[in-house]
Amino acid sequence: MSMKISNQNPKSQSVLITGANRGLGFGFLTHYLTQGDTVIATGRNDETLVFDRLKKDFPNQLYIENLELTNEQSIIDFAQKIKENEIKFDLIINNAGVSIEENFGNWTSATFEANFKVNTIGPALLIQSICPYLNQNSKLVQLSSGLGAIALNINPEGPYDAYAVSKTGLNILTKRIATKLYAQKIIVVAINPGWVQTDMGGAEATSTIDEAIKNMTSTISLLSLKDSGTFMSDTGELLPW
Repeated sequence: MSMKISNQNPKSQSVLITGANRGLGFGFLTHYLTQGDTVIATGRNDETLVFDRLKKDFPNQLYIENLELTNEQSIIDFAQKIKENEIKFDLIINNAGVSIEENFGNWTSATFEANFKVNTIGPALLIQSICPYLNQNSKLVQLSSGLGAIALNINPEGPYDAYAVSKTGLNILTKRIATKLYAQKIIVVAINPGWVQTDMGGAEATSTIDEAIKNMTSTISLLSLKDSGTFMSDTGELLPW
């Protein structure tokens, strides 16, 4: 598919959202399209049908690409497409994530690996691949979790150990990449969306998708280089590592 960007609004941002087919990813996607931005939305092959309606509504703003974060070649191929289409991003939201639950006593390598592949390794390799295609002053946002904060140690009795460890990994990745990209004036942060009513968060969660997206997009819009390398809440409050 050609991704020749035809939306010429000078105020328009170029935005990349991973895992944009549902939940918070779809919320981010709808927000930035409605705001007039050009968005490249990624999902796995079997997940991209959900974008069809939005594609009809925003034909010159929405570009849909297959990206499998657990497949290194898929990431390399995606980056090559970005290069060929001469796209430069203003905002990247590493939103795609999984939470595979397993209680202590039943831990398996497979569960730890599955969480790590999507939540930690995938974002690391994606950032590495598309780093050359970031504009100066662009923003790189990692969707993290309060469960990744060592200081908070949220719900240690629950079945979220592998998920928590993978998000802690994402947090240190954020800190290290922020330092690597500081000279290029690229802002890198980790954001905890809070407990949100998604497939992952469940119906009992205290925040709706709309509320979380409104808070996070407002926080993202206000980010500056002094915020780079921080871990924050959806409303921009600094969180402990």
